[in-house]
Amino acid sequence: PVIVFVIVFVKLLHISNKNTIFASSKLSLTMNTITINVNHIKISVSVYLFKEGDTYIAYCPSLDLSGYDTTEETAKKDFEYILKDWLKTQAENNTLKKDLELHGWRMGNNTANEPGIIDLLGETTTSKLLSLPDYRKTNVNAEILC
Repeated sequence: PVIVFVIVFVKLLHISNKNTIFASSKLSLTMNTITINVNHIKISVSVYLFKEGDTYIAYCPSLDLSGYDTTEETAKKDFEYILKDWLKTQAENNTLKKDLELHGWRMGNNTANEPGIIDLLGETTTSKLLSLPDYRKTNVNAEILC
């Protein structure tokens, strides 16, 4: 799944149209967060859905996680499974807060805010990405019990 995503993402990064207008209509202003409690962890993240050949890819830049499958819906479900597995592993290893910080999340006491796509990719790359007609942004929510 990572190789397929990397191919798609590299293609996006090499778009040469320097006059691309920033597609703000596709950019959500909703702040996604994670809440960490003793008994559970809740998270909401931005996910970008792409199609490469016959494969749909669901990619979350703020965690650098992806899922894939033959339909958009099943790619999103695969991503949800991977997200929950990642959360569980981070919680078990007591590395969640450190990993979130490494990915640019702004930490509070028991919450963190997802970094914006411009913070992650830069304004030029983001405007090129968001101007493409063949992607869709969605949010994915997950919760695990600790």
